[in-house]
Amino acid sequence: MKEDLSLYNPEGSELRNLQMRMLDILIVVTDICDKHNLPYWISGGTLLGAIRHGGFIPWDDDIDIELMRSDYKKLAKILPKELPSNLYFQTPKENSYRMLFSKVRDRYSIIHSEEEDMATYKEKGVYIDIFIEERSYRWMKNIVDFFYGRAFRRLKRGRPFHSLKYLYEYSTSLLLYPIGICLIWIARGICAITKPNNILHSYGIGNSTNHHSSYMFPVSKVSFEGREFSAPKNPDIYLTKQYGDYMSIPPKDKRATHFMNVEYI
Repeated sequence: MKEDLSLYNPEGSELRNLQMRMLDILIVVTDICDKHNLPYWISGGTLLGAIRHGGFIPWDDDIDIELMRSDYKKLAKILPKELPSNLYFQTPKENSYRMLFSKVRDRYSIIHSEEEDMATYKEKGVYIDIFIEERSYRWMKNIVDFFYGRAFRRLKRGRPFHSLKYLYEYSTSLLLYPIGICLIWIARGICAITKPNNILHSYGIGNSTNHHSSYMFPVSKVSFEGREFSAPKNPDIYLTKQYGDYMSIPPKDKRATHFMNVEYI
């Protein structure tokens, strides 16, 4: 007997309402990308949901899109001008925001979590993630991330006198961070010359699957919740590389969710 997965997110449920709020954000952002001819693609669990379920993975509460760094830099200049007033573009430049990727957030909701409650930034609403991608090498990214990524997050966390551990991490990060910045410039210089075909998260974001440009570009189209969005050129290769047998439904104890505690205002 086929399992009824809609039990996770039936219409009108808290999770389904959250998913629909995220979908609204996705539509606005990707419409802006299309308007300005900026190639993006839905990624990770969002792409998996599109191919396996035709929309959200029923127990998921996350949307991810990715752009190459050059296109992201253009989008970062456009979004603050063209997003409607109910949406907010959050970037790594914002005080106490510890991620090295960006978000577009809903202004009329508040997410309650340890991370959000500790942060000092104002907008803490429902969001979609925008990841920056670039051509690099896995070994090179691992080295840069060791110095840059963790140092960035610890410095942004601040609170060096909260505990001896925090003081140690903050102090060492003051040394590691400038080294990481130098390594980024060196890495990008090498990649500008060698032109690798590996597509990875930008430096500092953390590990990602090492995808190959041959099955990433040019982007294609897939259906997600009844609308078409851009996707990698060959979603099957992408998803197999990232998840293995991605069409098999995982057992119940493997259906990971980080369902958000959301207050709507």
